[in-house]
Amino acid sequence: MLYRASLAVITMALAATQAMPARAQEPEERKTGITRLDGRLLVSLGLQDLFKAQDAQRLLSGFTSRVLVRVAVFRRDKPEPVAQAMRHTEIVYDLWDEKFRVRRFEAGGKVEMREVSSAGEAIDLATALAAFPVVDLDRLEPGVAYRLSVRADLNPISQELLADVRRWLARPSPRSRMGSGDSFFGSFVSIFVNPRIDESERQLRLVSPFWVEPPR
Repeated sequence: MLYRASLAVITMALAATQAMPARAQEPEERKTGITRLDGRLLVSLGLQDLFKAQDAQRLLSGFTSRVLVRVAVFRRDKPEPVAQAMRHTEIVYDLWDEKFRVRRFEAGGKVEMREVSSAGEAIDLATALAAFPVVDLDRLEPGVAYRLSVRADLNPISQELLADVRRWLARPSPRSRMGSGDSFFGSFVSIFVNPRIDESERQLRLVSPFWVEPPR
């Protein structure tokens, strides 16, 4: 009788543990290049480790692989982001020409098309941020500490999310392009505050070290 009662307690405890949501892993802190040019904050960061060996091999299948990168700027003393920028990339391998076609969508409706011969080059184009504009400097207060929150997703599952991203990138409002100007931008805040692990095949979350914005 005692054995059965103990077994029942253990079973209930296991069920309760399994029912609890998985705790999101804390983002890794990674050194990030930050420069200021033409009134904007530019970020340089490599996110190539979003791809595993099997993902690089899968690029040869001819099916489209998608990468969504989101960068947000946070003040040390506030939970809401000051600004956010995004980039959406599609990679397709042409089986006939044996070339990787990479199409990158950025703010303002800018679309960049590239052809490369290796999977490594295609992954670099999709995941490496090189002088990537994130926020207008007039939105950053000198003497205040800030940090970047970065999220990269491989093959986002939600088609609705991708459609919204395309719309935001094509026609950002003057404030939402480099800041938090409209309700659509606000809908992305939860992605950084309460990230879910089921929105893509793989997810990479990083933060930069804090920096204090210099006087201008």
